[in-house]
Amino acid sequence: MQTDFMKEYTQRIALLDDRIERYLDSVSDLEPCLRDGMKYSVLNGGKRLRSILVLEVCRMLGGTDEIALPFAMAVEFIHAYSLVHDDLPAMDNAPERRGKPSCHVKFGEGMAVLIGDALLNLAFEIMADACTSGDASKAKAMSHMAKSAGVTGMIGGQAIDLSIAGQTKVDEAILVRLIERKTMSLIRTAIMAGAHLAGASQKQLEMLEQYGYHLGLAFQLRDDIEDEEQDATDGQVCPNYLNTLGKEHTISALKMHSDKAREIISSFSRSDFLCRMHNFLFQGEQ
Repeated sequence: MQTDFMKEYTQRIALLDDRIERYLDSVSDLEPCLRDGMKYSVLNGGKRLRSILVLEVCRMLGGTDEIALPFAMAVEFIHAYSLVHDDLPAMDNAPERRGKPSCHVKFGEGMAVLIGDALLNLAFEIMADACTSGDASKAKAMSHMAKSAGVTGMIGGQAIDLSIAGQTKVDEAILVRLIERKTMSLIRTAIMAGAHLAGASQKQLEMLEQYGYHLGLAFQLRDDIEDEEQDATDGQVCPNYLNTLGKEHTISALKMHSDKAREIISSFSRSDFLCRMHNFLFQGEQ
C-alpha cells in the first residue's frame, strides 16, 4: 500500500513540476537571471504539500485539475518566495535549503530579493489570468491566497518570528499565533482554495477550515521535532514550540492536532488519497 501511495504521490509531484517548468519557460521577456533563479527556487525538491492540497481537495469535491492547476502553481510560487526571503541574512540567515545553497548564496542577496518578489507577483498574475472568466469561486480562492500571504498571514508571522528572536521564554499563545500565520496560513489557504474552486458548500468550507487549522499546526510541530537534532548540532536554539514548552508537551499537541485533522478529512467521501497522505506525513503519530 505504501509503495502504491508513493507512486501516486510522485506522479502528482511530476505533474506539478512539469506544469511549473513549462509555465516559467513560456513567460516572454523574462530576464534569464530571474528565470534561472525562479526555477532554482521552485523546482528544488520538497513535498509539494500545499499545491497537492489544492489539487486533491478540488478533486475530492468534484472539481477538475484544469481549474485547480493555476492556483496550485500559484501557492507553490508563494511558498518558494517566502523561503527565498526567509533565508536572507537579514531574516534567518540560512546558507542552505534542502541540501543546496540558498538562493542568495547562489545568486547574490540583491538578486534573491528580486527573485522572491518575482515569484510572488507571478503567482498573482497566474490567478488573475484565471479569474478573467468572471467565476466567483476563482476570485474567492485568490482572495484567500492574498490574505494568507499578507500582513495577517505569512508576513505577519515573519514579523512575530523576528520580534521574538533570541528570547528563551515565549508565551504559548504567541507561539501558536506564529505558527498560525507563518506555516498554517498557506496550508489552510491551499485547502480553502481547492474547496472554493470546486464549489464547496458552507458546511464543507467550515469543516475544511478546521482541517487546515489542525493540519497546519501538526505539520509545524512535526517539523520542530524533526529539526531538534539539527538545531542541537548547529548550536542554535530558536524560540519554537518544542524548545519553549518541551518535547513531551509538543508530542502530545502534535498527536491531538494530527488525529483531529485525520478525523475531519476521513469524514469526506473520495478522500482516500488525502487520508493516505496524512499517514505518510505523520507516520508514528497515528
